[in-house]
Amino acid sequence: MGQAGDRGLQRGRRTEVLAPAGTQEALEAAVSAGADAIYFGVHGFNARDRAKNFTLAGLSATFDHLHRHGVKGYITLNTLVFEEEWPRFEETVRAVAAAGADAVIVQDLGVARLVREIAPTLPIHASTQMTCTDAGSVQFARSLGASRVVLARELSVEEIGAIAAAVPEVEYEIFVHGALCVAYSGQCLTSEAIGGRSANRGACAQACRLPYELVVDGEIQPLGDRAYLLSPQDLFAVDAVEALVAHGVSSLKIEGRLKGPEYVAATTRLYRQSVAAAYGEAAAPSEAARERALATYTRGSGLGFLHGINHQTLVEGRHCDHRGLAAGTFEEVVARGRKRLLRVTFTHAVGRGDGLLIEGGFAGAGEVGGRIWFVEQAGVDHPEIAGGEALVWLGPDVEIPEIPAGRRAFLTALPKAKDDVRTENEGNAAREPLTLLVEGEEGAPLTVHARTDDGRIATATSTMPLARAATKGLDDALLRDKLGGFGDTSYRLHSLVVNLSNTGLFVPVGELKRLRRALTEALDRGAERSHSTTDATAASVLANLRPALPGTSGGDGDGKPGLWVLARNEAQALAAIEAGAAGIYLDLLELTGTGPLLRKLQHARDSRGGSMPIALAPPRIRKPGEEKIDKYLEDLKADGYLVRGLGALYELGSSPRTDANKSLRIGDFSLNVANRIAAYEVLSRGLDAFVPSFDLDEEQLPALLDDPELARRAEVVLHHPMPLFHNEHCLFAALLSEGKDHRTCGRPCDHHTLALKDRAGMEHPVAADVGCRNTVFHGKSQSAAPLAAKLLARGVTRFRIELVREDAAQVKQLLASYTRLLNGEADATTVLRELRTEGGYGVVRGSLRVLR
Repeated sequence: MGQAGDRGLQRGRRTEVLAPAGTQEALEAAVSAGADAIYFGVHGFNARDRAKNFTLAGLSATFDHLHRHGVKGYITLNTLVFEEEWPRFEETVRAVAAAGADAVIVQDLGVARLVREIAPTLPIHASTQMTCTDAGSVQFARSLGASRVVLARELSVEEIGAIAAAVPEVEYEIFVHGALCVAYSGQCLTSEAIGGRSANRGACAQACRLPYELVVDGEIQPLGDRAYLLSPQDLFAVDAVEALVAHGVSSLKIEGRLKGPEYVAATTRLYRQSVAAAYGEAAAPSEAARERALATYTRGSGLGFLHGINHQTLVEGRHCDHRGLAAGTFEEVVARGRKRLLRVTFTHAVGRGDGLLIEGGFAGAGEVGGRIWFVEQAGVDHPEIAGGEALVWLGPDVEIPEIPAGRRAFLTALPKAKDDVRTENEGNAAREPLTLLVEGEEGAPLTVHARTDDGRIATATSTMPLARAATKGLDDALLRDKLGGFGDTSYRLHSLVVNLSNTGLFVPVGELKRLRRALTEALDRGAERSHSTTDATAASVLANLRPALPGTSGGDGDGKPGLWVLARNEAQALAAIEAGAAGIYLDLLELTGTGPLLRKLQHARDSRGGSMPIALAPPRIRKPGEEKIDKYLEDLKADGYLVRGLGALYELGSSPRTDANKSLRIGDFSLNVANRIAAYEVLSRGLDAFVPSFDLDEEQLPALLDDPELARRAEVVLHHPMPLFHNEHCLFAALLSEGKDHRTCGRPCDHHTLALKDRAGMEHPVAADVGCRNTVFHGKSQSAAPLAAKLLARGVTRFRIELVREDAAQVKQLLASYTRLLNGEADATTVLRELRTEGGYGVVRGSLRVLR
């Protein structure tokens, strides 16, 4: 066994291959390909709402089928849940528990709490959408009852190892294959802001796969054919498997619940072999196996962030969809009668029926693709060639325009490889391996014990005693044939141990077959599992949480509504002080300048006789080793701090507030609080106030705050440019430098402004934070002005304005308009009209809409 396998086994659990399934066909493909576990969703409450998914009525049969094959099944309940949905969600959890699910995957903090109360023995896995990036966030998930955490895809192998070493009590699940989101999962609001389709609700519209132009310092920056600036290449981490196993990672996860069964089969089999190789049990996967997996679907492939950050390779920018295998270079179009042939220099074998694509220019302009009708090399038509220069024809229905020489060629479909995958899977129907122990002595019954790898045990005893054989007795070959011939069942004989008093004993062959049937029936019954449930409901959980809530005040002291301002530079902050803001948050790019600016702002406040708190905003993401950023900000002794991640929230709840540390702690929108259980959960960890999720609409937000305690503790963002994407991938470094990370990029973010121009002509600003992560903001600000009256009536007193690039005059105008709104001196229509004209930019209502 290899070194990786040795260390992985020291953790006490073998690394599983976790396959996706969006359909029954994909599930069967995963089982046959050797998946250890499969994750899939039921209709509603899962982050792949477009997948066909599974029904609650059929869950028990599905899990019985999986368990008979020794395969685990995890149900994805990984969306935010709104107040009005609790009854339906409770019903779903009870059905999943009764069906015998091996775990549920959850994002919502309230969901985790409720699942634990309803089904105490049902394991909980914290979804990657929970944005766990450090040991503290893992500890938070563990405190909610999670036994496994799906870490963020932006972590390197070394960072994963550091977290696993810090919190060894938890299992870790890591994505190793498939589509990558450019934004941190759980922190992308693009679909919600632009189209009302929330990624946190399973309806991502994939705005990251759209073309954009780059605007640098107000001017369009030519980028050649690169248009898909936010579309990462797919993850292909076969070469990282050994290292992940070495760190004791429990599960290697394949993305793809929207993919077909061939993709599921090929990728599952590929990583099954990769794990076996890591444990020293098999050779590494062949190049052919790798190609079969990539041919089923890939946007290009790489290790993502697993081997560290490289902004030059993550996003190529020339395509956004399936490319398959790089196959060569286009040379020219050759006219032959009515046919227009493509001359291509191939670097890969190619033949009739293969899918060929010649890539286009900017945003795919001029792209040509289709099935190959014939391949001609040196004047001869071949069914297949090994490579080299050749002429190909894509048939009569594909129009061939003029194509610039030098364009890349890709093989998008390999029918033979697809057939091989299908044949291999159909010829290797999954069977759970059994160990049989046969024992007995003359005059006593024959007893057969069967044991599966997952620990199920069955015993069958003959109805007649063992007798001395007249001729041939029960030898190894006969027992293997009659007891181990499991036929069309879901079992296969793995090993046979015979412990008879002598070799000359006998029972009829028919009795052996009866014993085999009895064993399989007993094992099948053992596969039927369920979790008991309680009578807990969302209402009962809330009733227990409310009295336990600490009594600190979330208001500003005088009960009057006030406007907090999140500023990103000195001019904005000073303007906010002059305009009479109730409080200031500083969210700066330059860490070392934060202290001096904080003191300057405190002096400006004091000189005006003001008492407004000036608080600090740390980065939204914290990775291993970045705790020093929070520590530095904490040492500045500001009047308050935004709590933006679960790691910081865990630490806050683990360290009681003292007289020396009474600064305000406000839970930011990034905690994704969408229901009352989640709100009480985060407030119970020491927060003074929380910002409701931006996924709530104009009916759900007031409904959430019908609870007086939550209204008093809420801080509602009244005006802001919606933060669309929050990326580890840095557009400044990728597009304005040749550096791969913050050490080599030259920090163009210090010298340039950046925006992305979409197809509608709107420019979306890009900003970097002190962790060198980017946020792409909506080009127009969102206003909750129409909701102000409802919120005030419920007792909300904390409101926020978030700034991105506004100048001092615009800051003062925003504060003046919204102050008049909160004081009842202007209505929402007037305020929106003022901001559209005097502010010089549009206001949209974004996610604060009701979707029917």
